[in-house]
Amino acid sequence: MINIAVIGLGNISKRVIEGIKYVKDAKLYCVASRNKDKALKFKEIYQAEIAYDNYDDVYHDDNVDLVYLCTPNHLHYSQIMSCLDNGKHVICEKPMVSSVKEINELFDYAKEKNLFLMEAEKTVFTNMHKELKKVIEENAIGEIISITAEYSYNFSYLNFPKDHWAYDEKYGGCLRDVGVYPICFSNSIANSKIKNIIGSKYTSAKYKCDFGGIGIIEYENGIKASIESCWFYDSFDRGFAIIYGTKGKIYVPTYWKGNKFKIILDNNDIKEIEVKQNSDFEGEIQEAVNMIKNNKIESPAMNREKTIEIMKVIEKISA
Repeated sequence: MINIAVIGLGNISKRVIEGIKYVKDAKLYCVASRNKDKALKFKEIYQAEIAYDNYDDVYHDDNVDLVYLCTPNHLHYSQIMSCLDNGKHVICEKPMVSSVKEINELFDYAKEKNLFLMEAEKTVFTNMHKELKKVIEENAIGEIISITAEYSYNFSYLNFPKDHWAYDEKYGGCLRDVGVYPICFSNSIANSKIKNIIGSKYTSAKYKCDFGGIGIIEYENGIKASIESCWFYDSFDRGFAIIYGTKGKIYVPTYWKGNKFKIILDNNDIKEIEVKQNSDFEGEIQEAVNMIKNNKIESPAMNREKTIEIMKVIEKISA
């Protein structure tokens, strides 16, 4: 049984913990927050065995096997290092860190320590995404030509103060918030290394961070992807994707967590496919548990190389 600790008890952690419920051979062992009352409340609600109000206690707890980091972006690097220093496997919420350099440093250290490390890109682990890849491999819409993927929402609704970490020039911004989703999705569907990237970012006069960006990714296998993310407006379904092939297209609403998609062929035949999905976080956590049980330090679906390919696009567009 893999004992999982969740560090950082904001909104995303609630969905992570719900996902853990469905993971085989794993359980929620501990929750940790710098706010003691919050930690104790989460322990009670989600029936964790331990609640900590100090992250060092998690690192030094010999019963913790795997740490899921749900903390602000600027804390990720040091916290991953602390986990690895103390023999803990790690899943870290996206974006894992702020640069390709930091990605390589962390994966090098994880390899040295023989520990599993993965960026939490749930998009590629959902049941819907797996079914989508299967349909594409079965040539349902012929040869893939291009991909359109988008995720945008009006960030002003959240009413964060101007000094909130989400606006940090290095660690914050829209591209590192939700821009990772269309990039990750497109990279997975294209299933090829990136050959070229062109793009431009959205900016706001009030802040130094990006407010999104639009880009074209060209892959080595010839597939092109158009990706966009923005904090200025609400898009349909907060985001959608379209995959174009030589025989038709596939429309995917809420591609990062949804459970259905629609195949639309050129002869106007339409087929909707829906899959069962307990939680959009279940798949990525199950993948980590499976890898750890099999003494693997990286996941083929989201390894160092794939994390770097996502960061390359962010760095190029946000430059």
